[in-house]
Amino acid sequence: SVEAGNAEAVSASQEIVTAIAQVKVGVDQVSAAAAQAEKSAEQAAAAAKQQSQGAEELSAAIEEIASLADELQSS
Repeated sequence: SVEAGNAEAVSASQEIVTAIAQVKVGVDQVSAAAAQAEKSAEQAAAAAKQQSQGAEELSAAIEEIASLADELQSS
């Protein structure tokens, strides 16, 4: 009957709506995870940059100490 066909169509469209909602939740979760990963990568990059700056400063300090030691020895 037409009514049965309509009921099936309504049921099918509800299933589609539910499936789309589930996909959207999945996409949102993936998107949130990607944003978190990007943030973590940025933090790691910033930390690495700070670390290399620290290493350069340490290296410069060591060179300065070595240079002062040379001056002390030569005087």
